[in-house]
Parts: sequence; structure tokens; C-alpha cells
Amino acid sequence: MPYPILGKKEARLYLQVCEDVAGEEMPALPDVRQSDGGGEENWDAIAAEIVATLDKLIVQSSVQGEVKGSAFEAAAGPMIHTLLPEHPALADPEFWIWLALVHCLSIIDRRYPGKRNLKNFGIGGAGENLLYRLWLRAEIAHQPTAKDAYELARFGDIDFWRSHIFRQGYGEVRHFARALVEFQFPSDRGRRSRLTIEEIRSLAKQLKRARTNLMFEVMSESRAAHFIETEWERLALEIR
Repeated sequence: MPYPILGKKEARLYLQVCEDVAGEEMPALPDVRQSDGGGEENWDAIAAEIVATLDKLIVQSSVQGEVKGSAFEAAAGPMIHTLLPEHPALADPEFWIWLALVHCLSIIDRRYPGKRNLKNFGIGGAGENLLYRLWLRAEIAHQPTAKDAYELARFGDIDFWRSHIFRQGYGEVRHFARALVEFQFPSDRGRRSRLTIEEIRSLAKQLKRARTNLMFEVMSESRAAHFIETEWERLALEIR
């Protein structure tokens, strides 16, 4: 069955025109195209529910009119993840552009007030799309059999997730990503950060170098946890 998509070119042109006519009548949204795949879903209804949920959360996460980004994103990811079905659309960057531009433009504007950054709409790097990042954070951390299936998604600031998880490509190696989150925010420390900002950055670089020679994809989650721990012990001797 079809699902809605928008390409980068149409989205970029629309946002540029919006900027040019600021304060005047806004242009019509670009025509939405359809892509085949997956089961039938009422995508507009799902999107409307996402908007309503995020709208309430933005209000709850705001202090004196300013959205507290880390608090908003930690809570928003699980909410979006529970509202979206398992569907091939979620692997299509053009679906996320549609969701961001057609339904969530005001949400993105409130999360990032001021001049619009096209990356937040998925124009440029697909992984920078705000809605996709929120969903991916929860998708990586999701543990269906856990008492709190989204516990790991609620810890870590924006820089940790963007710099050390998303941009390292660990969205494709989710068990390794979960092991890294668990390492940095262990349950026996009350999920407080284990390493300092500089230490986790150094470890992330170490793991990136190691990935050029190792296939993290074939590691079990327990093996990944042991590997990360070993790499940190070795690195700690060098930097401390």
C-alpha cells in the first residue's frame, strides 16, 4: 500500500519560498507523492496524533518560553516510537521529510526558534531530520521485554546521542549502541554519566578506529558490552 513522501528538492524550494515571503501569505505546500510498500495506514491521522502529542510536550518542556531541548527529546522519542507502526516507510528518508514539513513544521520551528536550519527537516543529511532522530533514539534503546521498554532512551543529552550514536552509524548496529548507552549510563550508578564529556569523546574515537578492523554487527550485546569495557580500560591507562 502507498505511503506519503516528499523529496529534498521540493522541500528545500518550499522552505526557501517561505523565507522569501515571510510575513506575507504562505505558499501552498508541495504536492505529496506516494511510494508503494507495507500495509495500509492512515498516515495523516497518525501524524495528527504525533503533532498533538509533541505540542503538549513542548509546553511541558518549556521554561519562560524556551524549550529545554534535552528534556523534550528524551521524552519525545518514546512517544513517537509508540505512535508509529512498524512499516517500510520508516526506512525512507522522504517519508520523514513529508512528516516534518507537512505536519510538524510548527513543532520544529518551536524546538529551534529563529532562522530555519534545513537539516532539521532532513534536507541535507537524512539522519539530521528532527522527527527521524527522535524516533531512532527510541528505536535503538527499545527493549520490549524490559520493565521500562524505553528506559535507555531517557538518558544522555543531545550531544551524546547525535555525536556518539547517530553519527557513528550505530543505528545500524543497535545492540552495540545499546551496550554503549548502558556503559555510559549504568543502572548501578542510577543512570548517572560514568565518563566525563572528554572521556566519552575519547572512547568514541577509539571505538570508531576499532570499527575499521572489526565487525560490530556480529557481536552479541554482551560481547559488545565486554568489548567497550575493555577498550575503556585500555584507553584510561593512556589518558589518566
